[in-house]
Parts: sequence; structure tokens; C-alpha cells
Amino acid sequence: MTLYPIVIVLHILSAIAWLSFLPIDYILRKSIRESENITSKKELISVWLKTSNLLGIIGMTGILITGIVMVSMNDYYSFFQFSMNHWLATKQVFMVVLIITTFAFLIPSVKKLSGDLSASIKEDDIVESSIDSKVDKIGKILSVINVLVLINLLLAVTHKYI
Repeated sequence: MTLYPIVIVLHILSAIAWLSFLPIDYILRKSIRESENITSKKELISVWLKTSNLLGIIGMTGILITGIVMVSMNDYYSFFQFSMNHWLATKQVFMVVLIITTFAFLIPSVKKLSGDLSASIKEDDIVESSIDSKVDKIGKILSVINVLVLINLLLAVTHKYI
């Protein structure tokens, strides 16, 4: 059973990576909005997208894999069983919503914005309103994801008190 504590540590580290994007997202989005220079705005958007991608992959994949391993290793836990561990089943439902949101909304929007950015870099021309509206759309999706991740953390931390 020495594997279980290692899995818990990896689970917590994945959660920290995923949650660390919350302040980074806020700071980068504010910088993007306030940026006057179009070249620096493109660079900030690129950094924002790469950071969200990296921390999202680390966080979501880590949480998903370690969560499945923890539930499989512990007889007390199970998948989507609301009658026994409602906090865990709620977290699992939120994780499914996070996965669907990421793959159905976030990734296609990011691909469109990345394509527009790379095309505008090649042509050195940018339709700023189009880019800004796509940044706002992605920002809203990321806000929903960040709130769900935060709620998941609160469920994990407070489940003994509920």
C-alpha cells in the first residue's frame, strides 16, 4: 500500500498545477486587455494560450489518472455513487463536465485563435476586434473551468465536514 501515498501526492501536485493557472489567467488577461502595442498583445496571447495548455494538460491528466487509480485502489470509494460518497460523485461529475467543456469548447476556440494569430504574424496584419472577441470567448470558457476546478478543490478539502 506504499503506492497509495505516492498517488495522493501526485494528485495534489496536479491540483496545484491546475489551480496555479487561476491567478496566471487573471494577470495575463488583464495584461492582454491593457496592451496598446499589437505585437506585445500577440505575444501575451501566445503566452496565455501556451500556459493554459501546459497547466491544463498537467492538471487535468494528473487529476484524472490519479483519481481513477485512487478510486480503484480504495474499496471505500467508487465511481458516481451518490448514495455513499456524494462529495466524490459530485467531483466526478464536475470532472466529466470539465472534460466535455475542454474538448467541445476550449480546444476548438483556441485552435481558431491560434490560426488567426499565426496568419496575422505571417501577414503582419491583424483584425484586432476579431482577435479580441476570440480572446474574450476563451476567457469566459477558462473562467468556467477555473470555477469548476476551484469547486472541486473545495469539495476535496471540506468533504469531511459535509
